[in-house]
Amino acid sequence: MRSDGRQDDSLRPLQVRLGELSRADGSGRFSFGPSAALASFTGPTEIRLREEQLSQATLELVHRPLEGVAGVQSRALEDSLSAVFEPLLNLRAFPRSLCQIVVQGLAPAPAAYPSSSPFGAPSQRNGWPRDSNADADEDEDMDGETKEEEGASPLAGYSFSARAAALNAASLATLHAGSVGLRAFPIAVSLALNTDGDLLVDPTLDEETGAQARFGFGWAFGAGISSKKDDADEEAELVWAEAEGDFSKQEFDAARDLSRRKAEEVLDFVKEKVGEYFEQ
Repeated sequence: MRSDGRQDDSLRPLQVRLGELSRADGSGRFSFGPSAALASFTGPTEIRLREEQLSQATLELVHRPLEGVAGVQSRALEDSLSAVFEPLLNLRAFPRSLCQIVVQGLAPAPAAYPSSSPFGAPSQRNGWPRDSNADADEDEDMDGETKEEEGASPLAGYSFSARAAALNAASLATLHAGSVGLRAFPIAVSLALNTDGDLLVDPTLDEETGAQARFGFGWAFGAGISSKKDDADEEAELVWAEAEGDFSKQEFDAARDLSRRKAEEVLDFVKEKVGEYFEQ
């Protein structure tokens, strides 16, 4: 049982809202508990001559943090979201035009995960296999003093839960606008691997901070999206995957497979709320 009373594979209360912004073609709000984001979609609209593309619309992603001004962390999140949505949107139907997605974060972003975390700063080497001896050699200098970690991830200031909420809000805004078709509907979830080796779905900030590793996965659901057929109810393709910390290939695979099942759970909730909205 987790500190908030959830089981390891349970999501926090979800919230989905559409149409809160009247000046955009579409808007959507999504939250995992307090981890929330609000997004708008505008387009296709006119574009500056120097930015137009002859074969497709130009997609512009903008992220605005709740506090302060956008910096490197927001730029990195924009790049991640662009990599998800550009292949899924039917941009070729609207050449020489602009489509814009603006995501507003609604939860404060931590400056960074504290170095007191069991695995150190978020810049610690990711991936597998683990090599504790090599890590020890690299982390100590000639005098036996521990070196400070350098080159932290550009996204270190945003929790994986906040990143997932941002992607889901952008999906809702795009769906609500309906002006540019989507080949498939992307849904993201986050997970954390605690020091006991347990995978926690939709971790809180405290759980992410104290975790051995953190993961974020996005799945695009839609007919014909995947060439791989399985027994799942929905066809899906993995379109976003990020990880930080110390984990094995087996742990990564387990997190990925669990994320697929939980993304379907989020998708079912979204379908229910979207249906209610359009029936009003």
